[in-house]
Amino acid sequence: MSILFLNRYKFNQWLRKIHESYSVYYPDFLENKIHYRKLTPEFFSGTDNSMYKALQEIRPTQALKGFFFNPRLKVGGLNKDSKVNVKLDESPRVIIGAKNCDLRPLMVHQKMYLENEYGDAFYKSQLDRTIIIAADCPAPKDTCFCNLVGLKPYPEKGADIILTTLPNGYIFESATKKGEDFLRDNNHLFQEASSEDLSQRNEKRKQAMQSLEKINPSKLRDDLPKAIDEKTEANFWQEHADKCVECFGCLMVCPTCFCFLLYDTPTHKESFERHKIWDACYYAAYARVGGGMQDRAEFWKRFRNRFHCKFMHFKNKYDFYACSGCGRCYSVCMGKIDIRKVLEKV
Repeated sequence: MSILFLNRYKFNQWLRKIHESYSVYYPDFLENKIHYRKLTPEFFSGTDNSMYKALQEIRPTQALKGFFFNPRLKVGGLNKDSKVNVKLDESPRVIIGAKNCDLRPLMVHQKMYLENEYGDAFYKSQLDRTIIIAADCPAPKDTCFCNLVGLKPYPEKGADIILTTLPNGYIFESATKKGEDFLRDNNHLFQEASSEDLSQRNEKRKQAMQSLEKINPSKLRDDLPKAIDEKTEANFWQEHADKCVECFGCLMVCPTCFCFLLYDTPTHKESFERHKIWDACYYAAYARVGGGMQDRAEFWKRFRNRFHCKFMHFKNKYDFYACSGCGRCYSVCMGKIDIRKVLEKV
């Protein structure tokens, strides 16, 4: 795989070239937060300064998840002529700037949607049409805890290309054949990364890791799945659940949550549409079954289920946590429930 360097003054030239064939999404500032924007011709009237700065911040506010698992997606339906009326967008696209804490969720979703008996064709189609250019995270914030769940503040797998910002340019490292082929199509703009370039990258990564270790000096206990399973007393979970106002913001911003609900809507006397929407285990109706029975009628049981899912069941089955340590849940929580503190007390 290639490790290439691109000078900053050539970056817009490279973007303009790929924009001819791909829809391009990149991180940018909006009201002091990082969000993905779709690249438009107006971008090229300026410089790369805004994107360059955004790439050196933590993950965008919205997760990468939404690009592959839409909050609401039409997945079926019949019109009055008994014809299926579902169309998929298969046009190629490039997403720049995903962080490692948004790549772990893709691994979670692929386990659930692609590796079981029935694969999700909609998810696969979105994945197949996308080139993911992930970026290092050189400046972790206090909400970040990716190191606690086995990740580093820079990508190692899960992306097609890994990008690092340097003072005078960018390092691009291909991580998949798709990424290697993509870089080869524009290699006249690149040069081989020098030993000095790689040394700068290594130093930035070392500093980022040290920052994370200062933010999160302790580690999760080695027997965490077992400890969570054995934590059956209601008082423990109720104590933390009492801080929750049940806004469900944590589950809506969570990049790893994979639950969904299917529902049908009549659109005509002789037609209907089927939609797939995000679901959340905190909802009172989530575990309701026929006859109105609800095994988790008390909220503390639904609260506990989130920890069971991410830190026990998934870890036991796939040997990694269904949590990426991105900190979005804490950022939006009105009760300021910190997963790290709950897990410390388990």
